[in-house]
Amino acid sequence: MIFKGFIKEVGLPREWSNKDGKKRLSVKLTLQIPYVSKDGQERFDELMGEMNIQSEEFLEGLKKTQVAGEKCEANVGFNLSDWNGKKIQNIRIYSLTKLMM
Repeated sequence: MIFKGFIKEVGLPREWSNKDGKKRLSVKLTLQIPYVSKDGQERFDELMGEMNIQSEEFLEGLKKTQVAGEKCEANVGFNLSDWNGKKIQNIRIYSLTKLMM
């Protein structure tokens, strides 16, 4: 799914290794998605997902986008899994692009 909104919060980066032993980085992002309710008022939904990032420089770019309040377009995927009888929903942010106004 594609959402247009703002970055509300950038979490701390997490380092992990893939199956080949290569080091990777990911970060938790909270996205704020605006919508207009039935009564005509603007409200926001929030999504918290994880995004793989290429480098620390990319992370700094995300933080600058958050501080500047720039609108972004996010390609987001949802996945349900069963863990010990509980349904867990994982949200993955595949790409994030700044919109040109």
